[in-house]
Amino acid sequence: MKKLFLLPLAAAALVVAGCSGEKPGVPTPALTAPSSAPQSQASSSAPTTGGADTASIDPCSLLAQADLTSYGTFKAPEKDEAGGARVCRFARERASASDESLTVSVGIRDSQGLDSVSDAGNGKTSGNVNGRKAVLVPTPPEACVMALEVSGSARVDVVSVSTDPEKACGIAEKVADTVEPKLPKA
Repeated sequence: MKKLFLLPLAAAALVVAGCSGEKPGVPTPALTAPSSAPQSQASSSAPTTGGADTASIDPCSLLAQADLTSYGTFKAPEKDEAGGARVCRFARERASASDESLTVSVGIRDSQGLDSVSDAGNGKTSGNVNGRKAVLVPTPPEACVMALEVSGSARVDVVSVSTDPEKACGIAEKVADTVEPKLPKA
């Protein structure tokens, strides 16, 4: 796992160190306008290989509860559609209200490429994950997005939302290392 974004991440951590009041639910970063393309409900146990078609990929096939054990115990994944993405969301179980919350999600954007990733106010950093083009976007006050290119017009977003904002981008980076090998090659 490469740490490609350490310097920008450290700067972003200083900027996002302030927290807002906790609200129930899971915030979803608004990176782009919702897509008007129809969303496929097809699911598959493994992503396609050899092509950049994302329509047949089930977002829950890209990440499992077992992949997140180093961050705690997570509830069963929930599927959703949010902001033009088909999403698989994992929420960490909390023993008490004072425990740090953490939600990790994988969102497939079938008709939005890296060029449509918006700056959420703290800049965006281009780089790569395992050789794949990627963009890291801190989304204050509690989230971070690692967008992975699948094609010029499709991407997969790994989103980490934590009550500890300094950890959000580090977790998104590490989870992206797990997700990337499961994506189709362009």
